Amino acid sequence: MATKSSLARQKILDASSAVFAEEGFAGARVDEIAHRAGVNKAMLYYHVGNKQALYAAVLTRNFDRMEEALVDALTAGGSIPERLRAIIAGVARAFETNPDHPRIVLREFASGGSNLQPEVLERMIRVLGMVRNLLIAGVHSGEFRATDPVMTHLTLVGASLILNAAAPLCERVSEIDSGVGIPDDDADVGAFLADLLMHGIATPRTGEA
Repeated sequence: MATKSSLARQKILDASSAVFAEEGFAGARVDEIAHRAGVNKAMLYYHVGNKQALYAAVLTRNFDRMEEALVDALTAGGSIPERLRAIIAGVARAFETNPDHPRIVLREFASGGSNLQPEVLERMIRVLGMVRNLLIAGVHSGEFRATDPVMTHLTLVGASLILNAAAPLCERVSEIDSGVGIPDDDADVGAFLADLLMHGIATPRTGEA
C-alpha cells in the first residue's frame, strides 16, 4: 500500500513530467511544478529536491518503466524475431502510456543530452544493451542480417518517439487537410514499426516470403 509520502512524491513527479515536457528543463519553473502538484516548494524540496533532482527523478522513473516493459517482453518467450517484435511493442506502449517522455527525450536529443545526469544515462545504456544483445543473438542464429545495433536501436526508438510526440501536430494538420491520412488514435505504432523493420517497404521478389 502506498504511503502518504510516496503518494506526494508521485504527484510531484507527475507534475514535474508535464512541466518539463511543455517547457523543457531550462524553461520549467519550480513554482509552477509545486502549484500543479498541489504542494508548497518546501514540501517539493523535501520529497524530491531541486529542479535538477526533479528532472533526474522523472527521467529515471520513465526509463525504469521502459526497462520493465522490455524485461517483460524478453521473458515472455518465443523466437528471437518474436521477442524483438514484443520489445518494439513494449517501447511503443511505454511511450503511449507516458506521453510526456517522448517530448522530454526529443528535447534532450536536440540539445545533445546536456541536462542528462549520469544515473539517467546509465539507464539509457541498460535499455540500449537489452536491444543490442537481442539483435546480436539474431545475427548469430542467422535470423537477422548484421546491422549496427546502436543505429538500429536509435532508429526504432527515434521513430517511436516521433510518432508519439507528433500526435498534437498531426491533429492540427488533419484540421487543415483531412486527406493527408493522419493515423487514427488507436493505430498500433508498435506493430507498424515491427513490420517496417522486419520487412521494409519493398515488395517481395519472386520466391521470397
